[in-house]
Amino acid sequence: MNPRVTILILSILFSPLEKAAGQTADTLSKVTRDTLETALPDSLTMIYLDSLGLPLKDTIRIPARDSAGMQVQDSLGYIYQTDSTGLIKLDSLGSFLIDSLATFTPKELRKMAREKKREEKAIADSIWNSTFHPLETYVVPDSLLYRRVISWTNDEYFNTLDFKQIDTNINSNFYDYAYLKKDVGAVSLGTAGSPALPFNFFKREVKERFDFWSPGMYEAYNRNTLPFYNTKSPFTVMSYTGTLFSNKETEELNVGFFHTQNLSPSTNAQFFYQKKGTEGLLENESTNTRTLAVTADYLGKKYIMHGGYIRNSLQKDENGGIQDDSFILDTLVEARTIPVNLTNASSLLKSSQLFIMQSYGIPINLFKRDSLDTGEGTMMVLGHSGEWTTMTRNYNDEISLTDQAGRAFYNDRFHMHPTRSADSLRTMIVDNRFFLRLQPWSNTAIVSKIEGGVGYELISNYCFDPDFYTEDISNRWQNNMYVYAGASGMFKKYFRWNALGKLDYAGYYAGDVSLDANASFSFYPMESGIHLTGRFLFARQTPDWFTQHMYSNHYIWNNDFQKTNETRIEARLSIPSWKTEATFSYGLLGNRIYYDTLGTVRQTDDLINVMTATLTKNFSFWYVRLDHRLMFQVSSRQDIVPLPTFSANLRYYLEIPVVKDVMTAQIGADVTFHTAYYMESYNPALGVFHLQNEKKYGHTPYIDAFINVKWKRATIFVKYVNAAQGWPNNDYFSAPHYIRPQRVFKLGMTWPFYIKPGKTAAAASSSEGSPVRAAGNTAR
Repeated sequence: MNPRVTILILSILFSPLEKAAGQTADTLSKVTRDTLETALPDSLTMIYLDSLGLPLKDTIRIPARDSAGMQVQDSLGYIYQTDSTGLIKLDSLGSFLIDSLATFTPKELRKMAREKKREEKAIADSIWNSTFHPLETYVVPDSLLYRRVISWTNDEYFNTLDFKQIDTNINSNFYDYAYLKKDVGAVSLGTAGSPALPFNFFKREVKERFDFWSPGMYEAYNRNTLPFYNTKSPFTVMSYTGTLFSNKETEELNVGFFHTQNLSPSTNAQFFYQKKGTEGLLENESTNTRTLAVTADYLGKKYIMHGGYIRNSLQKDENGGIQDDSFILDTLVEARTIPVNLTNASSLLKSSQLFIMQSYGIPINLFKRDSLDTGEGTMMVLGHSGEWTTMTRNYNDEISLTDQAGRAFYNDRFHMHPTRSADSLRTMIVDNRFFLRLQPWSNTAIVSKIEGGVGYELISNYCFDPDFYTEDISNRWQNNMYVYAGASGMFKKYFRWNALGKLDYAGYYAGDVSLDANASFSFYPMESGIHLTGRFLFARQTPDWFTQHMYSNHYIWNNDFQKTNETRIEARLSIPSWKTEATFSYGLLGNRIYYDTLGTVRQTDDLINVMTATLTKNFSFWYVRLDHRLMFQVSSRQDIVPLPTFSANLRYYLEIPVVKDVMTAQIGADVTFHTAYYMESYNPALGVFHLQNEKKYGHTPYIDAFINVKWKRATIFVKYVNAAQGWPNNDYFSAPHYIRPQRVFKLGMTWPFYIKPGKTAAAASSSEGSPVRAAGNTAR
C-alpha cells in the first residue's frame, strides 16, 4: 500500500500518533503551521510527505520574487523574513514574520493602495474597451443603431428626433454662404455673415417675439436648427474659408470647429464654434458673425434628453450703402474711396439660449401582444421642455449737423438727440412646457402617436419710453399661456403623416392659433423611389411687441395692428435616381405687416397672393456635369411683397476622378442670376429690409470660376470670385447701394475626421458630416 495512504489512515485512527507525527515533521523539515493553516487539524497539516516520508514544501510560505530573484511586496505591501530554505519564517503562534527593515509608513501604504486601485481599473478598462457596447434606445431606428455617426435635430414640443442625412460628397461645402445652400440667391449686404433676405418667399425665416433677428438668422443657430450627434468614437470637423492675396483691409475670414465626444454609447457632448466676417470692400463695412454652442444629448432605453447653451452675435459697421450707384456702374475707382451714407455707425445683435428637453417612456401592457420593451407596443411618454432666451439689438451712430448725406439717409429724423443715436432693444423669454405622448399600438402604426402639452411663457421687452421717467419702470412684462396637440403615423415605407396645432388661450398673445400638417407618399418603381410630400400651414398671430411700440432716435411709432393671417399650401416631388426635385408653394397673406420706403412699419388690409415654383435638375454624361436650380415667383402686390420673377443658380463643370476612390476634382463655373425688380433696401437703424421704389436691380449674371477637390474625405475649393466682372455691365449689386465682392481668389477647406476605435496611433478622416458649413489618433 502507498505510504501516504497508510499514514493518513493511521493518523485518523490513532490520535496519539498525531503529536508524534507533528514532532517528526518539525525535526526533519522545519515545517511549521502558518496563520492560514490554523483552521486545519495538526493531523492534516503534517501528513503531506513524499514517498520517502519527508514532508513536502509548503507553497503558501514561498514569498513572491521578481525576475532577478529579489523578494517583492505581496498584495498587502509586506516583505517577510525567510529561513535558509527560502520559506517565510513563522513566530511561536504560527504567524508570518515581517522583515522589520521593510515596514511601511501610512503614506507609503496609501500610495500602494492607489497603485493597486489603478491596476484594477486598468484591467476593468481593458475589458470594457474590448467589449462592444451597442446603443440601446427606442428613438433610433434599427437601421441607424450601428452607424459610426448619426445626426438629427430635435423639435421643441415633443422631443421628437428628425434624423438628417449627413452630406459628405464633393458638393457639400461648396457654398460658403448659408443662404446659398438653401436657396438660389438672396438680398444681402455683400459681406460674409451679413443680414440676408432669400429670394424664395417660402424660405424666409421669421424670429418670433423679436423680428430684428430675422435677417441675421441664416448664419446663426438655435435649439431647433443645431444638430445633435451620437457617435461610436470622437468626431471632429474643421473648416476654413478666406480670400487669398487680398490686403488686410478687405480680407474675408471664416472658420469653424466642431467636436463631439461619446462619453458612453448613449451619451454625447458637442462643442461648436463658428466665425464668419470680413473687413469689407467699402468704407465702414466690417462684419463679424459668431456662434458658440455647448450641447449634450442622452439616448437611453427610456430616458431621452437634449440640452445646452447657444450664443450668437452679429456685429457690423453700418455704412448705409454707397451714396451714388454710378461710382460702380460708370467708373473704375477703388471701392474703398467711394462715398458711403454713414461713416460712423454700428450695430450689434446678440442672442443667448439655455435649454433642456427631456422625456421618459413607460411601456404599458394593455394587450396580449404588447411588449414590455420600451418603444414597442403600447406606451406613454412624459416630458418637459425648459428654455431661457435673451435677444438684444444695439445701434449707435454719430451724424454731424454738416453731414448732409447721413442726415438725408434718415430723412432728417432725429427725435432724441440731434447728432447721436444710442438705441437699445431687448427681449427675454422664459418658457416651460409639459407634455404627454401616447403610443396606442406601435411606433409604426397608421396612428402611432397622439400627444399634447401645456406651456407658460414669461416675456420681458425693453425699448426706451419717456414714460419710464415718471413710471419708474424699464421693462414691459407679458404673460402667455398656451396648449398644443399633435398626432402622427405611418404605413410601412409608403406613407407618413404628422400634424401639430397650437392655441394661445391667455395673455398678450391670447387668440393666436396655428396648424401645421404634413403628409408624404413614396412609391418604389425604382430602388430610390419616388416621393411626394404635401404641407398645409395656417397661422393667426399677434404682431410682436416692437412692431406695435418703438421709440428710438430715428423712428417712433405706437400702433394697434390686427392679428396677421397666413395660409400656405406646399408640395414637393423628389426622384433621387433622376436627380430631380420640383416644388410648388402657394401663400395667402392677410393683414400683412411690412416696412415702407421710409422704414416705418405698416399694415395692409388687402389679401396678397404669392406663388413659387422651383425645379432642381442635374444632368451628367462622360465627365460633364450640369446642375440647375431654377425658381419662378409671382406676387399679387409687388409694391408690398416684391419678388424676382425668375432666379437661377447654375453650376457647369467637369468632374474628373484624378485617383480612383481617393481624389476627385471639379473644374467649372457657378452662376447666379435674377430678373430685375424693386429689391428691398436695408435699414441699419432697425436691422430690417424695407421697400424702395427708386430703381430696379438685376439682369446681371454673377459668375465664379472654381476648382473643387475632394481628397479622401476632405474637400478643398479655390474660387475666382466675380470672374466676369464688367460683363455685360458692372451691375453686381447684392442690395440697393450694396455691392458683391469684386474679383478675388478665395480658398476653402473642410476636413472631417474621427478616431478609429480599437486602433492605436491610427487616424482616419470621417465619412460622416457635421454642422460646420456640415477610439488611435493620427489624421490621414
